[in-house]
Amino acid sequence: MAFVFLKFSPSLSLHHNPSPFFPLTSPPKPYPPISLFIARKQQSFSSNVVLCTSSTAAPAVPSVGDLESSPQPRKRLIAQNIPWTCTAEDITNLFQKYGSVVDVELSMYSSDRNRGLAFITMASEEDALAALNGLNSYDLDGRVIKVEFARSLKKNPSLETTTIEKHTVFVGNLAWRVRSRDLREFFAPNHNVISAEVIFHSNPRRSAGYGFVSFASKKEAADAVASLNTKEIDGEAN
Repeated sequence: MAFVFLKFSPSLSLHHNPSPFFPLTSPPKPYPPISLFIARKQQSFSSNVVLCTSSTAAPAVPSVGDLESSPQPRKRLIAQNIPWTCTAEDITNLFQKYGSVVDVELSMYSSDRNRGLAFITMASEEDALAALNGLNSYDLDGRVIKVEFARSLKKNPSLETTTIEKHTVFVGNLAWRVRSRDLREFFAPNHNVISAEVIFHSNPRRSAGYGFVSFASKKEAADAVASLNTKEIDGEAN
């Protein structure tokens, strides 16, 4: 039986929530049973489920023109699927081949293992673009990393805004055939699911073995995890 566990993160002020990722080196076997519980201490399991909270301000009447890209230079990158043993120094050495690295934020699972996610701030937009073009889909120690600009959006000041609180569960150890709709249907029957997404590698296109499910409150997210302990996500291949 493959296990996953749940850990409450007190704040996302340093690291962004889609940031905790737990990619697998190869697609897991179909139909793995999952076991979900709240872990108070570090556990030595190979897969993880993490519950954390983020807030997003959204226009009351959203439309394509409601949000626009920030005019500030795009210098911040997000790197996903990096090897768990990579350090901030390793990431710096890799990215500085394409320009000056100002800062590296590495989301850590423990003192010697990261969560597969890093944010890199370059000195200029030109340096960031060069790093993106050079390192997206780059094979780093057997893992194909995904590099893209970290999104920075601003609201139209003329519109009313409301704050939407989302509590996201990161689910690892998914069967290769599980799709986003399967993940939503798995949680949805007795829980109010805001969104569900399974992450895919782009080249070749295949499941990364993990996904995200968002709920309106921390209680709903915790209840969903607790009620689905030891359940299986079967899924059907497209």
